[in-house]
Amino acid sequence: MRIEHNVPAGLLENRRVRVLVVGAGGTGSAIVMGLPYLDQAMRAWGHSGGLDVWMMDADTVSETNCIRQPFSFSDLGLNKATVLVNRINLFWGTEWKSFPVHLDKRARINDVHPDIVIGCVDTRAARRAIEEALKTSLNRTSYWLLY
Repeated sequence: MRIEHNVPAGLLENRRVRVLVVGAGGTGSAIVMGLPYLDQAMRAWGHSGGLDVWMMDADTVSETNCIRQPFSFSDLGLNKATVLVNRINLFWGTEWKSFPVHLDKRARINDVHPDIVIGCVDTRAARRAIEEALKTSLNRTSYWLLY
């Protein structure tokens, strides 16, 4: 059986592909730190827009995060998404953005208009919040990846 997958035409246009990463913990930090490589590859292969990444998480860095996540003691008390996005922007010269909030009814996906949503959350309630936000979104998100 052959399964075919067609990439939505909007993602192939030479415009920035908007990616929203929800969750800046162990999985979210690993995902977002790999996205600059995808951005560079897209540009090298002729997609001049590359990626426009937004990261959303209200959590702050704690001592235990410094053991298993890419944070240091100098990051204690700072917002995880902001720390990661600032670090990426400084190193790669990107202009990605962070939202230091939880995804819920007040923090709408409509503020970002993502083409791709990557859910890096560890509770059913958080996954449900992403699903509900996507249902009420004004735009059509092409992909929702759940880790």
